[in-house]
Amino acid sequence: MTIFLKGRFKMYNIGDVVTYAASGVCRVSGYTENKVKGKIKKYVVLTPVYDTNSTIYVPQDNEVLMDRIKNVISKEDIDTLIRSMPDIDCTWIENDSQRAEYFKTTLKSGDREAIMRMVRILYVHRRSQIESGKKFHSSDERYLKEAEHILFDEFAVVLGIEPEQVVDFITERLEKIS
Repeated sequence: MTIFLKGRFKMYNIGDVVTYAASGVCRVSGYTENKVKGKIKKYVVLTPVYDTNSTIYVPQDNEVLMDRIKNVISKEDIDTLIRSMPDIDCTWIENDSQRAEYFKTTLKSGDREAIMRMVRILYVHRRSQIESGKKFHSSDERYLKEAEHILFDEFAVVLGIEPEQVVDFITERLEKIS
């Protein structure tokens, strides 16, 4: 089915695997129409791959939300992201509210490079905290888990492995680079 969106179009077929912003990897499970305030609205129906009890309805007339639907990345793109990890600037944002805003914006963007940068920053900071005998802030842990969910679920689907195997996969790739 072709979805027209203000002069642009995106094509998704039922069964396509896509990502949807912070919801992660989803399968296009259908299309539906609902009457809202007397008008018929069309929706793309997404089902998260690793949470089949959830359903996401994306209004086709909402350009911002439709732009959050993206095709999954390729194996080559995953390899490029992993190879870029050692070069990522891991400058920590000390101000809690600025850091939280940065993390929220990054997760909402669905930008895999930015999310990978975020994961790397959080890993480096967590290791630093542990080494100095300090606790890793619970909100930072929550942001890390959300970022890992987005990236690792997509990596797992593309690579044909389980999400729990992604850290080992990345570690092995990084060891080959070193």
